[in-house]
Amino acid sequence: MAEQNNTENTVETQNQTEAASGIIINASQLQSIDISERFTHSKTANGWRVELEASARVTINFMTSMRKFEVTLMQGDSIERDGEDLIVFRNKPADAYRSQRGVSKSPLARSGNERSGLIPDPPEESTV
Repeated sequence: MAEQNNTENTVETQNQTEAASGIIINASQLQSIDISERFTHSKTANGWRVELEASARVTINFMTSMRKFEVTLMQGDSIERDGEDLIVFRNKPADAYRSQRGVSKSPLARSGNERSGLIPDPPEESTV
């Protein structure tokens, strides 16, 4: 009898992915994903998985109302589509990402003409 109860209490283990923080999005509303840096893509049983090879700015575009979600992810973070869910897995707690600046550069910064963003002082007036 004890052996029978023991087998009844056994629970099948499922594939689990652990993350320090993350985001879950309804994938049926997804239109496109823009990833600014290198990544790898692999198929899974219920969808696909993208793993970032470098820190990147990720933009998730939705079909409705031209809405989008932008997030900075770090190397080793991943995005997974599992059925109707799009899951963003972060390897660090959410607070660690708040201090990250966007990793994509402006066109001026890429060309080497980076600006400070400050308004220049007006020229001094002089009388002759």
